[in-house]
Amino acid sequence: MLRGLYLASTGMLVQEMRQDVISNNLANATTGGFKSAVATVRSFPEMLLQRLEKNQAIPIGPFSPGVMVDNIYTNTEPGPLTETGHATDLALVQPGVGVSPAFFVVRTPGGEAYTRNGQFQVDPGGWLVTAEGYPVQGQNGDIYVGTTDFKVDAGGRILVNGQVVDQLRVVTFANPALLQRQGDTLFTAPGAQALPAANFQVKQGWLEESNVDLARELVDMLAVLRSYEANQKVIQTEDQTLAKSVNEVGSLR
Repeated sequence: MLRGLYLASTGMLVQEMRQDVISNNLANATTGGFKSAVATVRSFPEMLLQRLEKNQAIPIGPFSPGVMVDNIYTNTEPGPLTETGHATDLALVQPGVGVSPAFFVVRTPGGEAYTRNGQFQVDPGGWLVTAEGYPVQGQNGDIYVGTTDFKVDAGGRILVNGQVVDQLRVVTFANPALLQRQGDTLFTAPGAQALPAANFQVKQGWLEESNVDLARELVDMLAVLRSYEANQKVIQTEDQTLAKSVNEVGSLR
């Protein structure tokens, strides 16, 4: 009977974590370059139950102690592009299907980070930075443009007054699954090596939108809610059964 309580409680905890992931996706549905996340679920390893009878272990059968969140997977599929007309807005386009995603490189206090959010700006010092103020990286380090009147060609070369001043660092990873989310649109790669990206194009005056599928997220949210309520009802039923066992079974009247 207590096993039912354990199973239902693990189910509720899993649904709570899935709900947190879905809520974060919905909150960032309009965040440029945001990549949605999916919580994958698996069961705990099964155990073989046995009973001891006359000093002999007699198998009863397998028992699963519940479920757990196995991993939170990041969907790195590109989002749709929107034309803004702003010179500081940049988007990465990669022809083909199933191509490992490319990322802009930015410098943060904790080291290099990677993003698909190309909503950049020029700070008062003339440096190209992210909305958080992190310098965008070129082949020569921090990129100095001095003005918003600059051009970026398809290969990522930055031209000011017709002169090439730097070229954007655009990288990719052999295994994007090793990337770790750092905030809403930044990723770090402690267990992976950044490789120079190839076969990409930079579009100036365009932004990549979030890849969150609103309809799918709302459907998943309803499914999570129903699963949570079902596990909740199981716990209520088990609690009532336990109460009767304690207060009524075997009582003398």
